[in-house]
Amino acid sequence: MVGLTAVVLWLMVAGLVVVAYRRPEKKHRLGLRVGVNIIAANTPRVIMALLIAGFASQILPKELVAGWIGGDSGIRGILIASLVGGFIPGGGIISFPVAVVLYKAGADIPQLVAFLTSWSVLGIHRVFLFEVPMLGPRFAVMRLSASVLLPPLSGVIAAVLVALVQNRPLTL
Repeated sequence: MVGLTAVVLWLMVAGLVVVAYRRPEKKHRLGLRVGVNIIAANTPRVIMALLIAGFASQILPKELVAGWIGGDSGIRGILIASLVGGFIPGGGIISFPVAVVLYKAGADIPQLVAFLTSWSVLGIHRVFLFEVPMLGPRFAVMRLSASVLLPPLSGVIAAVLVALVQNRPLTL
């Protein structure tokens, strides 16, 4: 499947190069320059995040992770993952390597779904950095109130789907 993803991405790049080249302003040169700058800025971050994930996966106590958010943790693990995910700062460059580390240390799929949903929907750091200053505390409280059940709900739905796919009884 990774091969198909790479092919699709390269086809998108090729299509965009053709469209940019056909523009009278020769946008393909600017596009290439911007792309190279983005690669240069993000490559060190990606390398560091993946190294952190690799080392953390070796030192994180697997028994602890499995006990808190592993397959037998059920709804308690989904709630814990939902709480923790909201406090993971930064973008995907941080949260996805953390999710990989947790997965390798024994976290189960429903708990990881809740974790990543919480990170993407709740993001407490974004609330204080952007929402409250730009939209006000009333908006932030309303949005969080409307969103707080989404991570646990997504974890429960993932648990149902995992049980269906694996043809086993649902245990929460």
